[in-house]
Amino acid sequence: MTLRPGEVPGRAIAVFPFLKTTDPIQVGSFSFRSTDDTSDLEKADASNVREIADMLFLKDDLRIRSASYAMLPQLDLDKADPGVVPELERIQAIIAYCYSAPRHTFGDIFFHFEQASLAIFSPQPVTTFLVRPDHHVTPAGDLPPLEADEWHRVPGFEGRYNFRNPFWVARGSRLYPPVPHISLNDSQNLAWDLGRAFSEVPQQLLLTLIQEPLSENAKRTVTAIRWYNRANSYLADDSEAILSLAVGFEALLGLPRDAKTDRFIDAISLLLGRVPRLNSWAVQFYDARSDVAHEGRTDRLRLMPTVKKRSDEGPEYQSLISYGRQIFQLCVGSVLFGAHLARRSALPDKLITNQERLELICKTLNDKSLAPADRFTAIDDVIATVDEYRYVTETGLRIETMLGALQAAAKYLLECDTPLDPAVKAQLSDLAVAKESKDGYEILVALEAWHNAMPKGPVEPGVPEGIMRRLTEIVWHYTFMHYFWMKKDRQNKATGAGSLQQ
Repeated sequence: MTLRPGEVPGRAIAVFPFLKTTDPIQVGSFSFRSTDDTSDLEKADASNVREIADMLFLKDDLRIRSASYAMLPQLDLDKADPGVVPELERIQAIIAYCYSAPRHTFGDIFFHFEQASLAIFSPQPVTTFLVRPDHHVTPAGDLPPLEADEWHRVPGFEGRYNFRNPFWVARGSRLYPPVPHISLNDSQNLAWDLGRAFSEVPQQLLLTLIQEPLSENAKRTVTAIRWYNRANSYLADDSEAILSLAVGFEALLGLPRDAKTDRFIDAISLLLGRVPRLNSWAVQFYDARSDVAHEGRTDRLRLMPTVKKRSDEGPEYQSLISYGRQIFQLCVGSVLFGAHLARRSALPDKLITNQERLELICKTLNDKSLAPADRFTAIDDVIATVDEYRYVTETGLRIETMLGALQAAAKYLLECDTPLDPAVKAQLSDLAVAKESKDGYEILVALEAWHNAMPKGPVEPGVPEGIMRRLTEIVWHYTFMHYFWMKKDRQNKATGAGSLQQ
């Protein structure tokens, strides 16, 4: 980065140079629209978009008429961004995946991965030595002069091509494709193509990979799709494509390190049914994959449909990789739809106990990296789920965990500066500092007092006070009978002791 102290980059811009669109389309957090459309942009942002559009070339002097772009926040491309860049990586992977759908009859793909290339431009001063190097080059024509500042910088853009390759450009620069030749398709239209794909099942479920990236299923599927996209690169020959696609299958299906062929056959048969000759393709595909993995190449590139034994030879038909692409996309659809059904039935929640949820609440409330108010926001949905399942019989619930969660919530609610009546706040403070004991009786006494004093009226959803109230009701529900039994037992013992003394 060439910024000086006090300088900040402008809003970054993500561009699909070889994908055009007629209308805006929302993908994840970003709205992609044509570089012809700069309406509603700030003057500086609109100028940057037009300047970038003038840099996009297909080959020679052929400028690309329009591309698709999205406005981003300010970015430091030298530092790992926890949100924007990973989401863009997922978006690119899914868009490339959608455009690589094999044709029904011939099995060839509509677009290679490079046609979904994405460039990120960060507006900032850039050094002339990177924008226009002078070693061992000769200008093909007259170049406009660069008016540099005292640090040899000119207004321009620092960029990343496909998240890996850095570049630096300024007004008059040209950005070419990552491979020597890329075709532009007349019918391609990002808004129409993705709108159609995302309106159909199971392709519409691809959006969940952007919206819910932290689930294990989403992570595994996105990783598999990225390997699938590598198999569709202009730079991959048939052997490389088979190996990349095999890794994609292994990531998607979670295949073990040994007995992969048998498990691969079982997995795709389970997902797609007992399709005639599907097993034959799977065996031949994995044999070819083994050739590449162990010998670096394979001659077994086409399916022999009528062959029943590995040692036999027979007439060849379409390529193994063309079938593989179709089968991979069908498997992705099955995996996503299965995950959708599990989510819709709340199966993941049903397999987690309230004890585990309460432990998570304790951990989150004591997370010093979060502000107190953010800790309550983070546990809101967890508490709602605890509430939903609190009538389910559970033998592993521990009173100390519940009371620990409630005391932590009381402590950090006080740090949120929530407006409370002084008497109510005093009861909350007593709960927060109640002494721990083996049976938790002192905390339960403070809980009863807080529960009785706690406001019962409506409260704005999602605020710390409302979350604390809900957690209180849950813990009181679980503990009140035990508490009153302990209280009565202590009273009886005290009465008996008094009678003996008399």
